[in-house]
Amino acid sequence: MKVVSPSTMKEIDRKAIEVYGVPGIVLMENASKAVAREVRQKLAETYGKLCFTPKIAVFCGKGNNGGDGFAAARHLANMGFEVQVFLAASCREITGDAAINLKVIRKMGIPVYELQDEGDLKKVKEIYDNFHAAVDALFGTGLKGNVTGFHRKLIELINEGKCPVIAVDIPSGICGMTGKVLGAAVCADVTVTMGLPKIGLMLYPGASYAGKIIVADIGLPYKVLEEVEAEGLLLNHKFIASYFKPASPDAHKGDFGRVFIIAGSKGMTGAAALCGMGAARCGAGLVTLGIPEGLNEILEVKVTEVMTLPLPQTPEGTLSLKALEPALEFAEKCDAVAIGPGLSCHEETVEFVKKFISECQRPMVIDADGLNALSKNPDVLKEAKAHVVITPHPGEMARLLSMDTSKVQENRWETAKKSCESFQCTVVLKGARTLVASPGNPVLINPTGNPGMATGGSGDVLTGMISAFIARGLSAFEAAAAGVFLHGLAGDIASRKKGEIPLIAGDIIDHISEAFKFLEKGESLDGFEIQAYQG
Repeated sequence: MKVVSPSTMKEIDRKAIEVYGVPGIVLMENASKAVAREVRQKLAETYGKLCFTPKIAVFCGKGNNGGDGFAAARHLANMGFEVQVFLAASCREITGDAAINLKVIRKMGIPVYELQDEGDLKKVKEIYDNFHAAVDALFGTGLKGNVTGFHRKLIELINEGKCPVIAVDIPSGICGMTGKVLGAAVCADVTVTMGLPKIGLMLYPGASYAGKIIVADIGLPYKVLEEVEAEGLLLNHKFIASYFKPASPDAHKGDFGRVFIIAGSKGMTGAAALCGMGAARCGAGLVTLGIPEGLNEILEVKVTEVMTLPLPQTPEGTLSLKALEPALEFAEKCDAVAIGPGLSCHEETVEFVKKFISECQRPMVIDADGLNALSKNPDVLKEAKAHVVITPHPGEMARLLSMDTSKVQENRWETAKKSCESFQCTVVLKGARTLVASPGNPVLINPTGNPGMATGGSGDVLTGMISAFIARGLSAFEAAAAGVFLHGLAGDIASRKKGEIPLIAGDIIDHISEAFKFLEKGESLDGFEIQAYQG
């Protein structure tokens, strides 16, 4: 599913109106019908069979978002509900299509209360607990700057209520581009977004304020939606399933690729083992762990389906510079290389990593200590001879970009986009709603995964998975997309069976096979995909 910025959505609306001749008020009418429909649905879910007349509060601003609210109030009244509109402005300020809909509801006798100071808010607060649902149509995606003063107090009032809230297009106070809370934001139970989902709805914290997301068809010409160059794509099971084709009946292990994983150090054998098993579970024909020679005996016990290649080590049990030549020589026999899990930041090992990355001729996945080794000189990535995927968590990304982790998290979208262009590689920015960015491609948003996966070793599994997909013939970008989606899906399946708190990295590996079954059956986990209303 395409995901767009507020500015791109504005351009889509403009084309629909000016190029195709769809009146703006028609789009507003269709949007309002979708909102009213979801209010009715939410009432049924919350209260069951309605044996009473529900009271609906519709909070409107002075822009087109408020116009959607006015029109939705009309539809809700026509459904037999008792509707009251609270306008955070003066009626005289309403213009255009919104003014037409305001005029209609006033003629219908729907009460419209102008809210202009804290005294007005106090009156609303006294009656708000009597309402059964509320519609948030205060601000749309064009909000600039933080919400303060009167409007902030109004949003706080809405959030303090006991009734479900349905937001129009985006919860008021959420930045449509970054998902950032602009001072204060409405916490919605359902968000009805128009035409296409907005980036800010997909990214946290915005996603946690949106609730259930409904993408409403508001009558935009399909050609406009087909032709738009969306900034992002939301991954789903159908998208990922298209990457995997049935194997030939006479296929052998050589057809599924060879993966070379350079990992491990004294005390960090688990990282190497998890990465190796992640690759094996994702269909790599042969997987070999390149490890410090002193770890060979223990890893031969820890892993059965994965081979080992002992390499020269330092006195501290980490990879030595002497490992460079044999590692490069072995890599030439492989289809993909992963480097970094558990390697340590030993000075000599860091030098090994930098030289290996600049000289290796094979596609690489770089994670963990592989990234830490580059933190003082990330331009080494530009020296790579083949495609590179880096998989940083926010802290690792911050070190690569010489910035605070908080700044990375503040605008994950822009960070992922800029870093992939700067380093000329595919970037997997891990975290809730992992992003995959690659030069010349839309940013991919991954909806799978859960907090239980925030555990040691989870990222090592992902590194192995992505390297296996590259070895099997996917491009770096495709492999990264498949890796993050299936990794998260396996974690979701494991969480449903075991719970989030007990979840460990090995559980993700154990459920990769079930994640693939979802793809084979053309199924998705209930509740993890965004719903698109058609019609």
